[in-house]
Amino acid sequence: MRDWRTMTQVEVRDYFVDFGRRIRSNTLDLGRRSYTLPMAYGVWQAIHCDFDRLAVVELGVFAGVGLRDLCKVAEFFRDEFGFDIQVYGFDRGSGLPPTLADHRDNPELYAAGGFPMPDESGLRASLPPWCELIIGDVGETIPAFLQRLEDRRLAFVAFDLDLYSSTVRALPLLAAPPEHYVPALPLYFDDTNKGISQSDWTGERLAALEFNAAHALRKISWPLEDRFRIFNFYILQVLDHELRQGKVRPRFGFQIGPI
Repeated sequence: MRDWRTMTQVEVRDYFVDFGRRIRSNTLDLGRRSYTLPMAYGVWQAIHCDFDRLAVVELGVFAGVGLRDLCKVAEFFRDEFGFDIQVYGFDRGSGLPPTLADHRDNPELYAAGGFPMPDESGLRASLPPWCELIIGDVGETIPAFLQRLEDRRLAFVAFDLDLYSSTVRALPLLAAPPEHYVPALPLYFDDTNKGISQSDWTGERLAALEFNAAHALRKISWPLEDRFRIFNFYILQVLDHELRQGKVRPRFGFQIGPI
């Protein structure tokens, strides 16, 4: 296990640059890169900020392939650095809710009842003890989740809820007090550019744009694929974070670039 508290800024940077090289060359396989690399940016920030209790979240679990991959990445960084990383998966369980009676939920792509969880008990049995599966409407389960997050810092969130309306109900996860986050929270939005009818006026992209318009100091950066070479990679800019307001200083500066 690495003692991250004694690593220099250059050593930390070189570690994550090498980590990115290993992931991209398939020397190290921790599942889907669109989860692995963004989560690495969350852990990298945690080292800069002295945060060792982290949380990572997948919204929309379905059969659990992505959630298991998220657990692989969390386990890797738990073993590498000794971080206390808790994984949370949110799902309705019974499939998609009824769509809105207009264009915003892309009814040409999705229908009520789609993607029901095929084997909830089997999935639960396959998860490590530090991963929690939370079943219910995200509009109800997320407020309760935030109440018990305590001093954990969200270090990565994956949105895979398909619908505009479901994503809107989940976005309060990004509007909690700033002490719940790393300063620039890595995000993944699954359903933003898969089809010709997904646009800034529908689905997750519309929900994110409305979130930006409603929050002066929380902005979802749009998107970062070209520079960072990660599919559907976004960042929640937590502009009211204590570090970004100059109230405290990180261990190292935030010259955190592409890996």
